[in-house]
Amino acid sequence: MNQYYYFLFRLYWVFRDFAKEGHKMSLISTSLASTFFLYFTLYGIMEFIYFFKVSTSLNLGTNYKFWIVLFMLILWSFNYYLFIKPRNFLRKDFKKDKKGGFIIVFIILLIGVFFILGANKNREKIVQEKERTEYY
Repeated sequence: MNQYYYFLFRLYWVFRDFAKEGHKMSLISTSLASTFFLYFTLYGIMEFIYFFKVSTSLNLGTNYKFWIVLFMLILWSFNYYLFIKPRNFLRKDFKKDKKGGFIIVFIILLIGVFFILGANKNREKIVQEKERTEYY
């Protein structure tokens, strides 16, 4: 949990220092940015799970945009009211150092690479399944 609080702390201070936002706007920006981070992390994990199963992907029907937006709103509410609004990450004794900033940037890049690798593997699996069904 401390790692996530440190991530929120670093995001908050990025918005405070570099974007020159006020306290309330920085909290909102931190909640939105961390929600996108959580969404892409969960989506990447879900795609890896579905890659190793028989099913190619989660079928959300024709109205998939609605379900994605609904999930993101629920995730944002959960993230905001449990982690950001209580401001526990600001009460911790974290320091703004370069090492922590580099680690967070590295983790974000690593998750992005895994997301792209997972998408490519899943695409290859879908193409192979289509080729198998065309021959029958």
